[in-house]
Amino acid sequence: MATMKLDEAQRRVEAFLTGQMVAALRTVDYALPPFDAGPSDAGIAEAARAEVRLRHVRGASDCTYLVGAFGDELMMQVQLNVHRFVVVFRVPAIDALDAAGLQPRLERWRIGAEHAGWRIGWRDAVSQDDPAQRYVETYCYAFAEPGFLDDDLQQLYWRTDIVQMARYFMLEMQRYGVKLSPRAAGFTL
Repeated sequence: MATMKLDEAQRRVEAFLTGQMVAALRTVDYALPPFDAGPSDAGIAEAARAEVRLRHVRGASDCTYLVGAFGDELMMQVQLNVHRFVVVFRVPAIDALDAAGLQPRLERWRIGAEHAGWRIGWRDAVSQDDPAQRYVETYCYAFAEPGFLDDDLQQLYWRTDIVQMARYFMLEMQRYGVKLSPRAAGFTL
């Protein structure tokens, strides 16, 4: 990593955010074969059934995704500053939902995320485009090793962990009846 040039580091950050993460987030939801089936030749890419849309400005160190899975849509943002991650899950603050109300519903999820190396926090926020649109944001902070951009195994670990966090965030919210889709809440994107 010490010999990597700035342009190459920026290219790898962008490739992680707009290539690797998009492909990985498609596996937030995937089809499982029946128990009586033998081993399948199909891989996770063929079984993936989540839809992913993204917002990204070339050269920016973050990307916002709209992940469609489990009959809902999750807006999330991944920030990657060389080897520091911030993942933000945004839930429309409707039906009196706020950070204090969301946090206890995610306690089990938080414990698992922290075990994997994430620090978790919540806050009430407004959309930067429309202050009338309120969100509850769940922030997840983590540090990869300094050689992250050179290390395929580290990239696999963090990419997979982000997918698992998104998957179980969506399933926990579904269990509590919390709708995640900003579009279903009438928010403009």
